[in-house]
Amino acid sequence: MLRAYRMVEGQNERLEGAVAADALMSAAWIDLFSPTPQELAQVQDAFGLELPTREEMRAIELSSRVYREAGGVFLTATVLCRADAPVPETMDVTFVLTGRTLITLRFDDPKPFYGFHNQVQKQGIRLESGLVAFVQLLEAILDRIADVLEGTARDLNTVAQHLLLQGDERARLSSELQADLLRRIARGHDVTAKARESLVTLARVLAFVAALKEVVSDKGLRGRLKTMLQDSQSLSDYTAFLSSNISFQLDALLGLVGIEQNNIVKIFSVAAVVFLPPTLVASIYGMNFHHMPELDWTFGYPLALVLMVLSAVVPYLWFKRRGWL
Repeated sequence: MLRAYRMVEGQNERLEGAVAADALMSAAWIDLFSPTPQELAQVQDAFGLELPTREEMRAIELSSRVYREAGGVFLTATVLCRADAPVPETMDVTFVLTGRTLITLRFDDPKPFYGFHNQVQKQGIRLESGLVAFVQLLEAILDRIADVLEGTARDLNTVAQHLLLQGDERARLSSELQADLLRRIARGHDVTAKARESLVTLARVLAFVAALKEVVSDKGLRGRLKTMLQDSQSLSDYTAFLSSNISFQLDALLGLVGIEQNNIVKIFSVAAVVFLPPTLVASIYGMNFHHMPELDWTFGYPLALVLMVLSAVVPYLWFKRRGWL
């Protein structure tokens, strides 16, 4: 899909479908979302540049993600995607700054892009140039990451409340609750790790753009980029805090599960010790010896029962006194 916008008499005009080369050259933003080979060729021929392939966008070395060629500046960042889904994902987006046009190449539709299209079409955001569109789009991406991290922090606070209420007999961890808490912690870790990965690549892109002469000469853009760099750094620090919090909560949950398992094992161990003496008494009197004087006693059977009861009660009282139960 190819969608483009250009300024006409102070208003954004949307271009889509088969757009002439001169119209594309006048666009402030061209968004290529899972483009067809024809759409890719249309943009590449109009601007005289070669867009990276999907495999090239996945490269992690700096020289493959941030570079300048004759046709423009190529910037590839990892963006958090489907953060509300059970399994969050990331996607690679390439930003190309060429002349006064911003070209974005992507193969998924994260919320920042979807929302930015709506703002451009319905809220009248002015796309005066590709550089301005780039700054506005990155602001939307950072805002989305901040919202996702805030939601993750709220979910982790809920996990912490469950863990802190374990002194209350009414708040015991059931097996279902344990599994749910583990899923929440695992998802929080996944979201935080992917958000941090995205922030690292965005900071790299912002630092590169901030050094461009077009930005250095524009005080307003320079200030906005500096603010976004500070925001990305503060969000990265926040992800580090969330990561340490997640590690603590995971250790606490596993510790509580271990304590519960130890209590169960202790009960079985004490039960085995309590019933071991009666079994010993019963085994003695169950032996087939010919000469056993207690067999001729009138109260031999009641005596054996009393011995079995005492051998069970005495260890129990001893364990209770020692605080083992």
